[in-house]
Amino acid sequence: MGRLKRWWVSTWQIWLLATGHIFATLFLSNLSAGLGQINDPEVRGLAQAVNHLYLVITSGPLPLRRVASVLVVVLLLQSLRRPPSRLITDLLGTLLSLRCALQFVLLNLLLLAELKEGSLLLLQLLLFLPVITLNFGWLYWRLDSGSRRQGRSQIRFEEEPPHPFDYFHVAAIALLQFDPSGAKPLSRRMKTLFVLHGVVMMDLVALTLSRAIGLANA
Repeated sequence: MGRLKRWWVSTWQIWLLATGHIFATLFLSNLSAGLGQINDPEVRGLAQAVNHLYLVITSGPLPLRRVASVLVVVLLLQSLRRPPSRLITDLLGTLLSLRCALQFVLLNLLLLAELKEGSLLLLQLLLFLPVITLNFGWLYWRLDSGSRRQGRSQIRFEEEPPHPFDYFHVAAIALLQFDPSGAKPLSRRMKTLFVLHGVVMMDLVALTLSRAIGLANA
């Protein structure tokens, strides 16, 4: 029973991380062409430079992207038979965190820039929300579960012990309340992560509202 539970948790984790990478890829798919809609040449140049850095770090040359896509599919199929190693899930999670951070910068540039068409901004924002939710959910789960294996915890939940779903639920609640509620951070690292998550959500909401008001008054 214990082996079955470990298999389920590991398999569930890698499928969620793969889902996050799918949304991150969709975010990127139409962004390169969409950056040309930014009217301000300085902002457009900065956004294109960040996007280029993002491509170089997370995707690489075209053959490498194809190899990475095939590798993810193989890992997902293999996870149906046996759980992936912690190193593989950590690599996928770390890469998702990197993609999330760079996409956050790009999204802020889109929110601050004057665009020729507003549909790009709305689409990119909708694609980014699953990325940030799955990324922070994985961070909460990875850090706290690792500490619990050593006899201590970094997050206290209302119901103990927590289910892996609880970490992603906490991350999803931040979309509505700008603060990961339903759990209490216990360590300085986790308190910092909670504050960072809340600041990111408030930043997106504040810029989106200001942009909407600006369009309404135009």
